[in-house]
Amino acid sequence: MLFPQTELFMEFENPTERVYGVRRSVQGFSVWGDWAFVLFHSGICAVYDLITRDPAPIEVFKLASYHDGEPDKRYANHANDLMFGGTLDGAPLMYITAGNSGEADEHGWIAYCAVEALDITRDDAGKPHFSTRLVQSIYYKDEQIVNSPYQTPGWGWPASLCDTERGEYVMLSARYRTTKDFVDRYNDNNYIITRFPLPEIKPGNEVVTLTRADIIGQFEAPYDILATQGGTIHDGKLYYTYGFGKVGYPIGMRVFDLREEKLTARVDFSFTPFGNIEIECCAMYGGRLLVNTQSPKGTTTGDIYALDPAALVE
Repeated sequence: MLFPQTELFMEFENPTERVYGVRRSVQGFSVWGDWAFVLFHSGICAVYDLITRDPAPIEVFKLASYHDGEPDKRYANHANDLMFGGTLDGAPLMYITAGNSGEADEHGWIAYCAVEALDITRDDAGKPHFSTRLVQSIYYKDEQIVNSPYQTPGWGWPASLCDTERGEYVMLSARYRTTKDFVDRYNDNNYIITRFPLPEIKPGNEVVTLTRADIIGQFEAPYDILATQGGTIHDGKLYYTYGFGKVGYPIGMRVFDLREEKLTARVDFSFTPFGNIEIECCAMYGGRLLVNTQSPKGTTTGDIYALDPAALVE
């Protein structure tokens, strides 16, 4: 187990109540250039300047995949993971883990991947403005998995990640839900990482349904930490965060080597300055790994902490 040093990189405001009149929880997080993009439940996005580290966002807007759960809360955009991957006609592509249920419908698992093109404009004063367009929805349908070399890639709510370096779409989940409600399955649970070709974004490919036939690789890792959160892929490694920062749900990270298909590091953040705060997601910036945290109840700010990814080797 690793106990890396961390430092506070910046605070950030949770602007959802101020802007939209309702407080939404902090969720996914990623970086494009010198901007941090923090997602909030329902698909609200706030953009922050990583150079000035001003806690106030540059702008707050709703994603194209915004869904507040009305009339069916299963379809709310929980937005609990975000990765940037490539561009479309110059617009950065955002891969967002959307949906709010482990159930399935006619498309496949309700928890799907919304791929959105980020449009960036500037006003006369040079201030950037942001909006997104939904360009692709990626679903998984659990067909023909029985009697195949693979197992179901999760219990129905996987994290969606993109490995643009290798042209792959990666799902991380577990056999069963990763909370104490399923403690009777603890000894039979494992984390499952499943790889698919990254769907091409082109006319006629706006909705993609992946099945067992599309799987190009899959491996398991020990189920030794509770509560999946969010992650990122960098240089062939998948960095993934876990835990709620409360008794029974210590926060930590696992690092998986996608090339060698194995777990390479177990990280414990319990003794860091944010050991009792819910961790959410992570992203690389300037050679460091940044992790964002929840804004605790009664507060209006969350934190971003930094650590050296080179230290995450057992």
